[in-house]
Formats: sequence, C-alpha cells, structure tokens
Amino acid sequence: MRAPERIHPLMTVRPSRRSAASATGVLLAAALVLSALFSMAVPAAAAPHPSHGVQIDPPPAITLPPEFDPFYTPTAGAVAAAKPGQIIRARAINPAFMGLISLNVNAWQLVYRSNDSHGAAIPIVTTVLTPRGSSPAGGRKLLSYQIAEDSAAQYCAPSYVIQYGAIPADYVNAAETLIPLAAGVAQGWTVAMPDYEGPNSAYGAARLGAQATLDGIRAVESFAPAELHGAKTPAALWGYSGGTIPTSFAAEIKQAYAPDLNVVGTASGGIAPADYIGILEHNNGGVYAGLISGPIVGIATEYPDMQRELNEHVNLLGQAVLASKRVLCHPQGTSIFPGLNYMGTFNGADPLQLPGIKHAIADNTLGERTPSVPVFMYQAQYDEIIPTAGVDRIANKYCADRAPSVTYERELLAEHISGVITQIPDAFTWIRARLDGIPAVPGCHITNLTSTITEPQFGRVLGTMLPAVAQALIGQAIGEGKH
Repeated sequence: MRAPERIHPLMTVRPSRRSAASATGVLLAAALVLSALFSMAVPAAAAPHPSHGVQIDPPPAITLPPEFDPFYTPTAGAVAAAKPGQIIRARAINPAFMGLISLNVNAWQLVYRSNDSHGAAIPIVTTVLTPRGSSPAGGRKLLSYQIAEDSAAQYCAPSYVIQYGAIPADYVNAAETLIPLAAGVAQGWTVAMPDYEGPNSAYGAARLGAQATLDGIRAVESFAPAELHGAKTPAALWGYSGGTIPTSFAAEIKQAYAPDLNVVGTASGGIAPADYIGILEHNNGGVYAGLISGPIVGIATEYPDMQRELNEHVNLLGQAVLASKRVLCHPQGTSIFPGLNYMGTFNGADPLQLPGIKHAIADNTLGERTPSVPVFMYQAQYDEIIPTAGVDRIANKYCADRAPSVTYERELLAEHISGVITQIPDAFTWIRARLDGIPAVPGCHITNLTSTITEPQFGRVLGTMLPAVAQALIGQAIGEGKH
C-alpha cells in the first residue's frame, strides 16, 4: 500500500463576502419566519431590572439568528470604552432544548468586551444558566463550558441554539447543551457558555477563543443574578473536541491574561489545538476531510496576511468549498466534500512556507506556554479525527516544563465520537473535586486505560446525570436546592 502523501494545512481561501452573504441570507430568511412562529408561543417575560448598574432586558419577542439580532452588535464606541470582561448589555432569555422543549432554569445572555487575536476590542456574548431557587450563602461555583461550535457562521453559535424558537440547524451543538445542564446546573453550579468564536465566527482561533472565555468568566462573576462571589469564585473550564480550542489555550494564557481569576482547573478531551498541522495531514483526502476548511476560514478572519495568501493561491474549487463553510453549521459542513484533497486546491504551493500562514498556525497552537493551573487531558489512543501523537507531545512538554498538575488519560477502547459520552464521568469527577476545593495532585500523571466504561465512577456519574437530563426534557427544575 502506498503511504499517504504528506500535505499541509490551510490551503484554501476565504470565499468572497458577497457570495457567502447571499447564501447565508437565503438560509436565514426561512429561519426568521420559522423562528417568529416558534417565538410567539413564549410567555411574556418579567419587567427588566438592573444588575450592578447594567439593565437586564426581557427576552426578545422573536428569536432571531445573531446575523439579524441587534443585541449582538453594540456600538463600537461602547465596546472600546469597556474593560475586558465588562458587561455592555444583558437580557433574560427563554432557554430550550432544540429550540422547542423549554428548560426550567434561569437564563440570561450578556454582551461583554473582549479582545481579538491582536488586542482590538470586540463584543462577545455568553449565556448564563443557574438553577431555580436560592443560592448558598457563599455564592455558587462556576463551570465555563465551551461547546464545540466548529462552525464559521453565526447562527450556529451556542447563544442562538439554546433559545426557544431557534432553528436547530446545528443540532449537534443543541444536543451538547445537555452536558453542562446535567454536569453543572444539576449540581447547583452556575454555568457559562460563551460564544468564544467572536462576532466573525473565527473557528479555530485559539487565542481569541481563550481570551473570550476568560473575559466571559469575568463578566459572569460581575453579574448579580449569576449568584457568584466575584473574582473569588472557584471556576473550572471544560471542553471537548472543538471546545478544547479555547479551553486548552486558556490554561496556557490565564496567568498572563487573567491573573485575577480563581480558575481551579481545565478539562479538555480530544484536544484539537495540540497539532493543527497533524490534524490536516491526517484528515486530508479522508472521510473527515470536510472538517478541515472550517478552521481555515475561521483563523483567516483573524489574520489578514493569512487571508491574503489564501486568496492568492487557492483555486476555484477550494474557494467554493470555503464558501460552503461560511454558511453551514458543522453537522452539514463536515459531511460535504469527503475525500477531497485540499492540497490539490492550493495550486502546488506549500502553505507552511508562507509567512502569514506560518504565523497564524503558530499563534494558535498549544505548547508555547506552560499552564499555570491544573489540567486534565483525555484522549482516545486511536482517535480517528485528532491524532494522539500531538496530544502526547503537549502533555509531555507540560510535564517537562513542570506545570502545576497534569493528569492525562489515554483510553484504548475509544474513538473520537463515542468519547464525547464515555469520557464524561472521569472529566466531571476531576472538575467536581477541584470545585469542591480538593487540590489537584501535583506533578505529572499519565495513565493508559483500557476503557472508562469499566471504572466504578462511570455508572455512578451517568446514573446521576441521566435523571437530570430526563428532568430537563420534561420541564422539571434541575439543580434546585443543590449547592
């Protein structure tokens, strides 16, 4: 058998904004009509009230995609005048599963200031969920859960798919909201779900995503209805697959970017930014080739030099592929163009030799810094999408650099898709211990597991989460009375 030829990432271009906008408009026009019909059934909300000087507006009368919702676009002056993490706008929302099944939790959305990859002020939206009922005297704990958005279109954002009346084009993201509900709200914690890709849906931009996530924690901690204890609040970060892009990077930049936050640990599984080059080489021409161009589009929105080089080198086929990724959420975007050779769309040039692309990749890949907080890493040894070699390399580097605490589990009988569920119990158990004030074991701990399913906590943890999921789907309050 002939060995796979070596290829390189980031070999396509961003489509023209006009063609992408036209296609987006067609898709979203229908969504607007359907959203209006769904939203009309939502009960009237309570009158707005202030929170630390920020007016909290009632839920929108009609649920609109972010492309058409003015809530997402405060004035540039208001954003520039705010400090990182400062709330600019706030509103209550009616949360729902798949846009239709109402969830019996308290829910708000905040617009706050963060920074893009180059330090410029940008608005970010985060969704805040808390249980019904009173909070403990010392405030709740905070779980920042980063959903694997994996899309370069705004209507795929977590803040949209969690709302009643949203059209669940990204049904994968909508389904993933059940994890922070069952693992966070059901424990009595406050949950934050940031739109960490930012206003331009910069999928793959790890630096931006990490900053947006950390500033989101700042925003939620200053939001009175979140029932937290300010910067003293113990906060944990969790993400899987695409959700590791901001989560893992945040562990590396936390001390420099947000030393004020009490981040007690981060948990990341199926760690994408460990080796972007390896992911491209592994998936180019394969079943999951559709995954590749999404982050190419996303990262290029943050790096003009990369965008320019892509525009100059990618052929018409590659441009058409990128145009499709600008208007599709990841269930659709990853399923089209399987087997495509992306290197073949790059007209023979080696993108890794182009300065703009080299810089963009390096600026968003893990390993340049050492985490300042405990990290829990987990990976299927034979992950069919994200090669384990890159994750192994990052874990070994953290250990060599004497990170405070590194726990890395490599599971033999697992793969990427099933790992979303099978690895929840170990990650949750680790996070819960950190939020409960139990210090992580110092040093480096790498474990090779046969399967997590045979471990005692697997059945025990899922046995507590599944009832919470059922309660959420039948409209019962979850997490009420849990502290």
